[in-house]
Amino acid sequence: MQRVQTRSVMLEATHAINLGRGIILPSGYHLPATETRTGLETVSGGVSWTPPRYTIEFTADELASMGAPDTENLISDEIDVTKFVRSGELTVT
Repeated sequence: MQRVQTRSVMLEATHAINLGRGIILPSGYHLPATETRTGLETVSGGVSWTPPRYTIEFTADELASMGAPDTENLISDEIDVTKFVRSGELTVT
């Protein structure tokens, strides 16, 4: 059986990070961020978990202030920042 585990986390950027699509994440603490991982039950009854995935949800106004184009008809967007956490550019606090 598959399990999904999600928890809220705070991410810290020690410097501005280019998230792509023209979006520059400023340094500082970022909430709400989400850590999600998926697990599968093993034959022995334990659970084997995948590495966590990290996302940050931004409002259209937040995205526009960070340089995102075309936010006129947008309410919010969730951006996968896993590669920045794994590279150490964002840290989970």
